[in-house]
Amino acid sequence: MNFNDTPQGTQYPVLVFGEVLFDQFPDRTVLGGAPFNVARHLAGFGWPPLMISRIGRDDAHAEVLRAMERYGLDASCIQIDPLHPTGSVQVELNEAGHRFEILDNQAYDYIHQGMARLGALAARPQLVYYGTLAARHTDSCRALLGVLRLSPGLKFLDLNLRAPWYERSRVETLMRHAHVLKLNDEEFEVLGRWHNLKGSLEAMCLQILNRYDLRLLLLTRGDQGAYAAMPDGRGFAHAGSALDAPIVDSVGAGDAFSAVAIAGLLSDWPMDRLLERADAFARKILGIRGAVPDDRHLYQQARAGWEENP
Repeated sequence: MNFNDTPQGTQYPVLVFGEVLFDQFPDRTVLGGAPFNVARHLAGFGWPPLMISRIGRDDAHAEVLRAMERYGLDASCIQIDPLHPTGSVQVELNEAGHRFEILDNQAYDYIHQGMARLGALAARPQLVYYGTLAARHTDSCRALLGVLRLSPGLKFLDLNLRAPWYERSRVETLMRHAHVLKLNDEEFEVLGRWHNLKGSLEAMCLQILNRYDLRLLLLTRGDQGAYAAMPDGRGFAHAGSALDAPIVDSVGAGDAFSAVAIAGLLSDWPMDRLLERADAFARKILGIRGAVPDDRHLYQQARAGWEENP
């Protein structure tokens, strides 16, 4: 199936909507947020996207803008909020992985609908990436829905459920706007409880695809690799790539998977190759502190491998 069926000649191939925030680790502070991580990865691979977000008029906002310039990201659609702070999350690392303490009423909760629509109209993207966290408040949710309605290309939803910051009705609304759904095992279990899904993995994925009229479901499975399902019944399983280094932390591995999956969809990679490459890059991120590398080596290494075996 060809997923890259939208008109060519767009100003930006990808539009990323959602939170920019600072992850507060025990030993340091790292700029992040799933959408920002995806945008940074795409820029590293040579696919610089347009990002729509909102940050505070505070000490942190200058650091965000400097970082975007350093990474080659267009900051023209980053809104400045005079009332609410730039997003912040406390990250607690433990033997099971990590736990987030996500603060409420952050600047990314108040993305302005009219300004976001202007960005979408200017970008005319082939693909829109979005998640559920930035839609937890009404203002940003309305802005996101406006962007989705204006954008004719693929809609890629990274489910990113973070309790207690989601409600079923809003999540399902966002799912009905998506063409591609990416989720992990825990999020898959949430959907299973909502819909009382039973049967094999393949059967449950097919039920989700049909219920929300999706073109593709991408499931990350930790040590078990990844799985892709299509509404015609085809399924693709990848057992998981070997780790090159010990695991440092798992923050942002799913974002890395999403970024490579987006590159693969827009490049029309075969699905088995997309899963292999997305999983392999996500496992590279497990070996570093935080969600994105400090230099371009991992991106150059990945792209070299892709070019050797197109």
